[in-house]
Amino acid sequence: MIANLTPRERLILLAGGLFVLLTLAYLLVWSPYRNAMERFDSQIASRQRQMGEIQQLRQEFLRLNQRIAQAEAQLARARSFSLFSFVEEAGARIASRENLVSMRPQPASEQNGFREEAVEIKLEKIRLDQLVQLLYEIETAEAFLRVKNLRVKTRFDNRSQLDATLVIASLGKSQ
Repeated sequence: MIANLTPRERLILLAGGLFVLLTLAYLLVWSPYRNAMERFDSQIASRQRQMGEIQQLRQEFLRLNQRIAQAEAQLARARSFSLFSFVEEAGARIASRENLVSMRPQPASEQNGFREEAVEIKLEKIRLDQLVQLLYEIETAEAFLRVKNLRVKTRFDNRSQLDATLVIASLGKSQ
């Protein structure tokens, strides 16, 4: 049957066969290969983003573990800490005993294995720098201390002096 075809018909048949063969090669080999490579490239980019996120989470995890270790060490050091004596000593040293009007212990509370003790102190006729220094002493104490409540009023007789009421709480492990 092919022997009966003219050279022109053979050329057209050969060109058609070559076109079909190239189309099949493109559809069955090249296109799937290119799609798979694009998919792999996008997966690589996605995995690289995920690795970056994992590294950030790892850094944060290590930082938090370090903070937990520091907090546990601080709790261990604070077992012999007395909030009342610390507040009395710091208040008298910074603002003098005459300015320390009253100290009143608050009821202690326990929650989740931790005990919170609080002391309310009243200071009169103190300067702003003294109050700031007292707050700094509380912040940098060896135990977990925080100011739960702070009320500050200027005095009518001397506008450069303040009256302050603070509630200072310490946190420790329950025994």
